[in-house]
Amino acid sequence: MTDAATTYETLQALSHFIASILFVAVLAGVAFHAFRPANKKAFERAARLPLDSSNLDQKR
Repeated sequence: MTDAATTYETLQALSHFIASILFVAVLAGVAFHAFRPANKKAFERAARLPLDSSNLDQKR
């Protein structure tokens, strides 16, 4: 019985570790994408979309 519990605890700890590594990797990727200078124009254009009057005439 102790062997099965140890195996479960080991797998649980390993899965938590892998999930943490994946989370950090995705977070780093999103931050890298958001702060790249090459994306600055696209983000500035998206920020102005709600204020752009030419979009008012378009149907949704």
